[in-house]
Amino acid sequence: MKKLQLSLVLLCAAVLTACSPRVAQPPPLDELEPPMDESAMSMAPEYDGDAIAEANPFTTDAYPPYEPQGDIPLGPRTGSGEWVEDPALETVYFGYDQFQLDEDATRTLARNAQYLQRNPNLRVRIEGHCDERGTDQYNLALGENRSLSVREYLVSSGIDPSRIDVFSYGEYEPAVQGTGESAWRWNRRAEFKVSN
Repeated sequence: MKKLQLSLVLLCAAVLTACSPRVAQPPPLDELEPPMDESAMSMAPEYDGDAIAEANPFTTDAYPPYEPQGDIPLGPRTGSGEWVEDPALETVYFGYDQFQLDEDATRTLARNAQYLQRNPNLRVRIEGHCDERGTDQYNLALGENRSLSVREYLVSSGIDPSRIDVFSYGEYEPAVQGTGESAWRWNRRAEFKVSN
């Protein structure tokens, strides 16, 4: 009888252990790779800033000069060396897990390039940002790739590369707090700071 009871207890313990939910342990950061669809990667064309510049119908001549509205500060104090926001430079937004420039981004960058051409004394820092999905390491790399794509476009538009710095914040400085696409879409971006 005792053997039967002991067998039933052991059987119940084994069943309960087998039916309990498993807690997945995340792999170490150095073993993580970004999710990639290999078939999509093989079909995607290589990013070529020169080809985009040649095919871009949005030339910088098509936009009127920027005129300040009221008392908006237009960049840093002369010689301050600080990186500050300049309201004339527009933020560029990206799709999920993307660093390639879409049509909206190239239109925005054409306006930004025109402004930088008219203000040759300004240095610009491009800051890449991501939403909260992905590992810290992956998001820092993605933010850097976003900054580099923007830099490549500006250089192909005639901006001297020595005037451009790139930086990645990854997911660490979100524009909008929260979860879900309504917040994430504003966090996948490249912002501009200027100095002289």
